[in-house]
Amino acid sequence: MSVQLAPSANRAIPRTTPLAAPPTAGTSTSVTSPARRRVSAGSLVLWTLLGLLIIAPVGCFLILAVSPRVFQQGPEWFTLRYVREAFSGSTLTGIVNSLWVSTAVALIATVLATTIAWLVQRTNVYGRRTWTVLTWLLLLVPTWTMTLGWTDLLQPFGVASVLGVNTGWLYGEFFGPTGIVVVLSTAALPFAFFIVSAGLRLLGPELEDAARVHGAGRWVTLRTVLPVIAPALLGAFTISFAETMSDFGVAFTLGYHSHFPLATFTLFSAISNFPANFSVAAVIAVVLILSTIPPIMLQSRVMRRRSFAVVSGRTRAVRRREFSPLARVGVTLALAMVYLVALGVPILGAGIGSIVQNLGVYSSGAVHFTTAYYQQILHPAIVGQGLGAPLMLSNQIGLIVATLTGVVALVLARRLVNTAGGWSQRVTDVFLMGSVAVPGVVLGVGYIFLYDQPFITGHLVNLYKTLPLLMIAMVASSLPGQTRFMAGPVSQLQPSLSEAARVHGAGRLRAWRTTNLPLVSRVLVWGWLLTFTKVIAELAVAQILYPPSQEPVSVTIQSYLANNLLGDGTAMTVVTLAEMFGVIGLALLIYRLVAPRGWRRVGVSELGS
Repeated sequence: MSVQLAPSANRAIPRTTPLAAPPTAGTSTSVTSPARRRVSAGSLVLWTLLGLLIIAPVGCFLILAVSPRVFQQGPEWFTLRYVREAFSGSTLTGIVNSLWVSTAVALIATVLATTIAWLVQRTNVYGRRTWTVLTWLLLLVPTWTMTLGWTDLLQPFGVASVLGVNTGWLYGEFFGPTGIVVVLSTAALPFAFFIVSAGLRLLGPELEDAARVHGAGRWVTLRTVLPVIAPALLGAFTISFAETMSDFGVAFTLGYHSHFPLATFTLFSAISNFPANFSVAAVIAVVLILSTIPPIMLQSRVMRRRSFAVVSGRTRAVRRREFSPLARVGVTLALAMVYLVALGVPILGAGIGSIVQNLGVYSSGAVHFTTAYYQQILHPAIVGQGLGAPLMLSNQIGLIVATLTGVVALVLARRLVNTAGGWSQRVTDVFLMGSVAVPGVVLGVGYIFLYDQPFITGHLVNLYKTLPLLMIAMVASSLPGQTRFMAGPVSQLQPSLSEAARVHGAGRLRAWRTTNLPLVSRVLVWGWLLTFTKVIAELAVAQILYPPSQEPVSVTIQSYLANNLLGDGTAMTVVTLAEMFGVIGLALLIYRLVAPRGWRRVGVSELGS
């Protein structure tokens, strides 16, 4: 009823200012100026937060590109020598390779994710919930684990040989651009899928019904609906592009061994070589950030030219499209093949690799299966060298970081989709997405350069080599992706919902809780789980900033692998993935039991009606 009364109530806003939403154009200046002051204060707080989390740490690192003397990394106060050095030789090749690979991966991931999301949300394909669960499981697998899984499967005397399959011809083809694009596309698929599916879930059936009534076929109907979720599609493309540009796992494994350099590996080489060349690495980081500006500007331009608010109190649940029995089976098999390639290979490689003794080593005898690796990590001979303490610490960090990131990301998402935003909003958007394109190693080094300064440690706060600094860096690393994840659904919420509640006496917090929260509750849960899993699998930031004797689980696994304890490291990876999947199942179960039934039915189709 409140939504229906909103238009008439809005005419009374000038006479009920204390209860009104933001004033209309006819409101006097004395009423609008406090609102403008509140917006300015909010912008100041937001920019301060972003400055401490992202801008200042990244800026401290980027300034080394032209002024290495600021942090005692060279004698020059200003120089372009390192810019010229970065745009030459293998470094330039790595930048060019990263640009075209990231573009191809973003296109493939967005198209594939949109297709899967539409099949799951809008059709009667078999196993709809199963595909969503498998996508979450795909999100859990870090890219370096995917690459190791493919390698374990295809390498000589590997898993395929154990299973009696000859993959020698495929092994050579995989180590090159083809394998890199395949692995990175499967890694970007979950990000794009959840962004697009969240946008589709809140989209009612009105446009589809209208198109079908006027004689439109399936493809014309699809072309009618897709422009409405343009924010979600552009967000999926942008986050896929940025995540691919910043990926290090594939660049360090497939890229290095196939002699196909990517920008993140050349950046890592500049930092890890002796002596370290932080200035060249900073130039590469600048290129990674600037590469995200074109897709951001495209999304911003599209969203400002038209409104995408289609969710209101009258939005109805969608009806699923019914495939014929034969088509239903065919589509289901096609989906199964996609997830077999994307998820089956790394799971198969890691699972079998953790129970095969001396995998990849030629043996004239039979294959020996063993559970000794699991026994060693669960019951280590040396106290404190097992998996229990690192896994518990990572879960605690993930719980705190995911909660803080969710709150801040929701505020930023509402700011980014505000069509009345100015230059501050656009610059904020660029900084947020730019930080996605910066590898974790750059963010970690930036935090060291900033928070290890004598002025900060001696006069403000000493966070260096502490767990809070690691969690702050994790929030900064997760915030851009979380914001992009929420921007699509938030952009579809019509302002009239909260305005009607405000007119009828509700405060700002109560109006949001009673009108917007039910519509985005499922998105908030998905976003929390997305950040939680990202934090558990994060390696670069954890490797640089973890405090002594407080290793997260990703650092522990990498330590085992680096020391050639491949069986133990693989077994740790399998146990960690299983534990994270259990957390996802528990969180979704709690939401189903605690959330009101109406919240859970938002966007759910009436299949049986």
